[in-house]
Amino acid sequence: MNNDLRDKYVRALRTTEGSDPLSRLTRAGLQASAQKFSGLGLQEAAAGPGLNFRLADQTTGGLISANDVGDFLQRVQRAVARLAKARRARLADVVKLQPLDLEVARLDVAASAAGSVIVDLRPHVQADDGDEDKGELPWPGVSWAEIGAVELVRALPEGPEDDDSMDSLFSASPVVRRAVADLVSKLPNPNLDISLTVRRATGERVASGISADQAAVLRERLDVIREEREVVRMRGRLDGLRTRRQIFYFETPAGTEIHGFVDESLVNVVKANLDEEVEVALESFVLRSAAGRRSQRRYRLIEVAGQQSQIPPASELDDE
Repeated sequence: MNNDLRDKYVRALRTTEGSDPLSRLTRAGLQASAQKFSGLGLQEAAAGPGLNFRLADQTTGGLISANDVGDFLQRVQRAVARLAKARRARLADVVKLQPLDLEVARLDVAASAAGSVIVDLRPHVQADDGDEDKGELPWPGVSWAEIGAVELVRALPEGPEDDDSMDSLFSASPVVRRAVADLVSKLPNPNLDISLTVRRATGERVASGISADQAAVLRERLDVIREEREVVRMRGRLDGLRTRRQIFYFETPAGTEIHGFVDESLVNVVKANLDEEVEVALESFVLRSAAGRRSQRRYRLIEVAGQQSQIPPASELDDE
């Protein structure tokens, strides 16, 4: 009986991820109930990792077809599996996905509501001894699905006004950009507004939102070619980090500031070295669009104080 009650409680809590007043009020009531009936273990049951995505089509009053929801769920699964494989195998890009890749980072649907799907991110496939394809999890109790979901949501803009994240995304590794393309390229319904919220096993929540207009911009900008790629090493000061959006700020020896993308695997070491003089390695490149337009030079942080990113530079890309 208690297990059934916990399952219903988790489903109810996970379908109230919104920031509107009704969702906040409902969440507050559910959390108060969990504290009042602490003996039922409701708080512990709700603490597990999960990913919630919400879709809305403003041209139809917010209504979403079942086909749109099913198509987007498959897109999220591919993107998460792609990023998880890049971290497991330490690849700059992942072009092809095998059945094993999808299984290791499988998303299990836990609950659904109008235009919203909740997937569970608890570990359910462990790497067997000697099975190099599945890789070794960097933290016990964390699933590859959670690792891929966090990488995906952090790479996306927080909302329609987050121009910095839109810009930083084009400094990300090829696999991150390919995962974003999984979400927004060739959408059957181009009018979708997309919201994603990931809840980590630690309790941390990271949220992103992409409007239909932003998705159109992303589709255009992701069709670029990288030129003049090189890895540069220098010593300078790490003077800033937007943790949830994975943007670093670095003061060069000449006193100028550059910024760019930092992979999830380096976020903690950047935090530990903020405001410190440190040796870094940067992947530097210029982007050229299909129309021939060239960007300013962009940067991705790939090494800090001797610790390397788990996603290598694109110049070391392994063909599959």
